[in-house]
Amino acid sequence: MLWFERQVVHALISDGTDSFTRDAVEAYVDATLRAMPEHLRAGVAAESLALGLWPRLERALGRGNDDGLRRRILGWKSSRIDLVRQYVRLLQSLVVFAEQELAPALVAGA
Repeated sequence: MLWFERQVVHALISDGTDSFTRDAVEAYVDATLRAMPEHLRAGVAAESLALGLWPRLERALGRGNDDGLRRRILGWKSSRIDLVRQYVRLLQSLVVFAEQELAPALVAGA
């Protein structure tokens, strides 16, 4: 999983989720992205690189922070640009699925 994809996943995970579940969700999303057909994964990776460029520059200049990045990502959920909105929707779908499917299994296994 690319740096920016990891940041998006962290922003989309529900508040109050414990660190063990967060790690499991992140691992699930990572495995799912790696399992994508190459032509689809290339598109998602290209979008991650393009959307992550500005936040990466902000961090390099010491101006970016996690709260600002989280607000930006959550704002993209209602973007007028289809590709941006669908990018967030894809990752959010993976996060929600993992939270719903993995959390009960983690609790039962603990």
